[in-house]
Amino acid sequence: MGALLGNILGGNLLSTVKGLIEEFHASPELKAQMQAAVDANAAQIALAQIKLQESAQDELAREVEAASANIRAEAGSGDKYTSRARPSFVYVMLGILTANFIAFPLLGKPALAFPDALFWLFGSCMLGYTGARTWEKVANISQGK
Repeated sequence: MGALLGNILGGNLLSTVKGLIEEFHASPELKAQMQAAVDANAAQIALAQIKLQESAQDELAREVEAASANIRAEAGSGDKYTSRARPSFVYVMLGILTANFIAFPLLGKPALAFPDALFWLFGSCMLGYTGARTWEKVANISQGK
């Protein structure tokens, strides 16, 4: 959500307001009055921008906490499938890649052409799985476990 607001507002609320003033097809006197009003309220605009950034950070923190709660719920559910699903996917993909790029060439058969999306999925899962495991280990060490 914060990125969306940043894209909409261009990252800097004060420069956005100044840009709008420059785009008006009004008399120079009106533009000068509007610029003076912006300059007079620059501190309030900066405060509003800080509050907007804080709310975006709070929203991101809530999203991360919700994702963390989902992971903890899956881990504590007792369902063996949820605890084995990610590593199983990694093992299946490693088996497919090993067969395709090592076993088939050794047997004299051409390697199969896989879609790029499959490699992106595997890379994302592999990085996500190993990153999550590393984070768990680091978190446990920092907690003294």
